[in-house]
Amino acid sequence: MRKRTLPALGLTVAAAGVIGAALAMSPATAGAATAGPRTVTFEAVEKGTSVNFVDVAPSDSALGDQLIGTGDLVGADGRTIGTSSFQGISTDAKPRTAEMLTFVYDLGDGNKITTSGSARLNAKGPVFDEQFAITGGTGKYKNARGQVRVLQETVEQAKVTFDIQL
Repeated sequence: MRKRTLPALGLTVAAAGVIGAALAMSPATAGAATAGPRTVTFEAVEKGTSVNFVDVAPSDSALGDQLIGTGDLVGADGRTIGTSSFQGISTDAKPRTAEMLTFVYDLGDGNKITTSGSARLNAKGPVFDEQFAITGGTGKYKNARGQVRVLQETVEQAKVTFDIQL
């Protein structure tokens, strides 16, 4: 097994998992008279901080290769609002066009959101634009459900939209 460290700016879009953008929190309720689930929606821009690529044997196949990385979540005012960590595993042999991805978004004070899903990587346009299922959370997100959209626009950053049901 070969390991190499890749600089955040030189990553393939698959390394993405990075998130970014303007924090626009806007909780909404299903109805004033109904005590149903509450939805919290916000956006952030993630800027990648580091990524590591693990090339598994055989070296001429992408199947099972991994990307592991971290990033900073940045709000509209430029302030860091949290961090992200991800692991992507290539699910095709040649060429690398699909990955299974798991993300952990740490929003501070013990509040985390976890997601999982797959992404089809694009040769043109954004690296990928996919919805990931929220698989759980901690703190105020301990009963979280919903989805997170990751629009990996460039190698350096992605827009992430959280649509969380509590």
